[in-house]
Parts: sequence; C-alpha cells; structure tokens
Amino acid sequence: MTHPQIVFHIGAHKTATTHLQHSIGAVADLLAMEGVNFFGPQSLRGPGKRLEARFDLPFNPRKSLADTRPAAVVLDEMTQGAHRLVLSEENFIGILFDKDTDGPLYRIGAPLYPQAGPRLDALAARIAPEGVDICLGLRAPAGFLTSAYGQALLAEVVVSEERFRNQNPMGSVDWVDLVARLRSARGVRTITVWRQEEYHALFPRILAAMLGPASHHVAPVAQRVNPGLSRAAVDVVLKLHGAGQRGPLAHHARDTLPIGPDTPAFQLFGPEDAALSAEFYAAQWDEIGGMEGVTVLKPVG
Repeated sequence: MTHPQIVFHIGAHKTATTHLQHSIGAVADLLAMEGVNFFGPQSLRGPGKRLEARFDLPFNPRKSLADTRPAAVVLDEMTQGAHRLVLSEENFIGILFDKDTDGPLYRIGAPLYPQAGPRLDALAARIAPEGVDICLGLRAPAGFLTSAYGQALLAEVVVSEERFRNQNPMGSVDWVDLVARLRSARGVRTITVWRQEEYHALFPRILAAMLGPASHHVAPVAQRVNPGLSRAAVDVVLKLHGAGQRGPLAHHARDTLPIGPDTPAFQLFGPEDAALSAEFYAAQWDEIGGMEGVTVLKPVG
C-alpha cells in the first residue's frame, strides 16, 4: 500500500496562520487537481471534524463523535487518491491559553504546547507510518505575547497589561524546547520552521514546503486577516471594562480604532524589553538552526 505524504502545519498561534490558511484554502480545488488535498480549520473544527474524532485518537474529548472505522478508510476519504495530504490546524497541538493548569485563563502553557509530541505520535500511528512532516512558524517573544494579549481581550478576558506580563514572562516563550520535543517525537519525520517576522518574504518558500510544486497556484489573499489591536483600542477596552461594561468591547474598539497612521499598533513591552526579546529570540534561532532534521527557511540575499 502506498501512503500519501502527510504535511502538517501546526501553527504556532499568532504567526500569520490564518492568512496562510485563507490563501491556501482559496485554491483548494486547483491543488486537488494536482494531487494535493488541503484540510484547514474550516474542515477540521466542529463536531466530528477534528482530527482526534476522525481517527478516534486517545485524547478525543467527545467519544460519542468518534469515527470508529479503520483509520485507512477515513484517510482514503480525505485523500481521494491524492499523493499529499496537507493539514493546517494550530489547535491540534494545544490551545493558546492553557486551561488545564491552575491559574487565570490568560496564562500560556509552560512549556509551550506540552502535549504536542504525544498528539502527533498518536496521529502518525494511525495514518503516517513514515512520520509526519511538520511546518511551523515562530515569533519573537515580545510580539507573540503582545498578540496573545490582544487575543485575550478579543475573547472577553480582560486583564491589565501588568498582570498579563507577570503571568506570561518572555522566557516562557521557549521555541528551542518546543522544536526539540517535536524533533524527538517518534511520529515526526521532518520539521520546517520560519520566522513570522519574515512571513511575507518567505511566503513562496513556505508554500513550497507545504504543497510542493502545486504551490504555484497560491497567491496571498489581499486583505489583512485577523488584525491586531491599536494602542488606542486597548486603552478604550480597559477603560470601559473598568467602568463595568462587558461584551465584545475589543471587537468594537478594533473596528472603530483600527491600526493606522494616527493609531499605532499596541505594544505590550517597552523598547528595553523588546530589545531583550530580540536578543533572546536570536539566540533561540542559533540553537534551532543547528538541530538535525530541522530546516530553517531564510530569505534569499
């Protein structure tokens, strides 16, 4: 039996994943004609659609929705004869905020995505005997946490900037540890990583890593997907929440005070901490670049 290549874009969260997913999803029919089937969040979220339900994985939270047919049958339905199955779902390795530990709902897990390796092992055991090829975008700790703070506000979990920083120190954004754990997972064959900060410059190469030659069909969607919050928008949210208002405050503030020339983007950290973040991030990349089996995408020139 010939097994399709399984490529899994696992995020991480807050690294332009939504833009990438929209761009690929827009031409999914063309990709399928070249033997590449793409399953993004629209196909992998909701009752019975999650990978853990499709393949009845041990950590599936809703056993009543599990597909108990042989994994090979389910995989055949997904691939439809394609030679490459590309998955893109950042929630598979864990959600952004860790609900399984004591503490507030705006705490990011430490270590990052602690169940990533075991979950990928379980999936590979069902559908990828040669292992899964992982694609992963990373982001500087300061930018990652700034975006995560905005996500908390958009989810109506309103907390002061200081409390969020205290709960989520920059040192907890340890990409070296995550990549090392993924590398040691039995179900992982290869890992391709890139900097979110270089996403647009690397867009064609990211697509090539995920889709192969069929990537020529994909163009970046024009609109900005899931934009962040401006400094003014965050100030409004904190003020209104402090006055007792509730509801989708951040969504309204983002719509009325979008990032622009007169409304700069919100930054959770000042210049000094941002510089420390950049130094820490650079050191992490030096270490990741030396890992066996890890391909680092870099801009040409």
